[in-house]
Amino acid sequence: MAPVAVDPVLAASAKRTIRSNLVQWAASNVRDPGAWVAANLADELVDVARDLVRRGLNESSLDAYRVGQSIALQRWTGIAFSLTSDPGELRELLDFSYRSIATFVDDTVGAISAQMQRERAHLTSGTHAERREVVALLLDGSPIPQRRAEARLGYRLAGDHTAAIVWSDDRSSDLAELDRAAEALTGDSGNPVR
Repeated sequence: MAPVAVDPVLAASAKRTIRSNLVQWAASNVRDPGAWVAANLADELVDVARDLVRRGLNESSLDAYRVGQSIALQRWTGIAFSLTSDPGELRELLDFSYRSIATFVDDTVGAISAQMQRERAHLTSGTHAERREVVALLLDGSPIPQRRAEARLGYRLAGDHTAAIVWSDDRSSDLAELDRAAEALTGDSGNPVR
């Protein structure tokens, strides 16, 4: 949880997704009281999975959802006590609610975890993984021939280099758009290997 809390982008994202989960659970129960609530698979949660993996975090970072679950249960308990003073009704309401929220969070965390595994597989195979491997070899001073490194990176190593960070603090940003912007930027750098 600490890596999420100290990163302002991840912290803001966690708050948004926790709110999204609360809204989905509550709306589903208003629409169909007592029914199973499907996992929250909104695009934003898929983006969160991608962002966590790209920052080197694993599934333990999903503990933020458990914090959200605890807060939701505390607030819901207060609401439940204001709805009825009958001990039997209260017990039934809270028992159902606790099981429903726990199942919903478990299903959502499971879905996000599966998405993180897919993202990790994507990043550790193919072009991204090959480029990272070459960069690691270069940084370690390995004797990889320059031409081979350039061919695998798709980038000339001679001359000056410019670094750029593609960033958006707009919460509705699509991470795929940021990826496309980064690709476009590197394609226009004037230094690609042809």
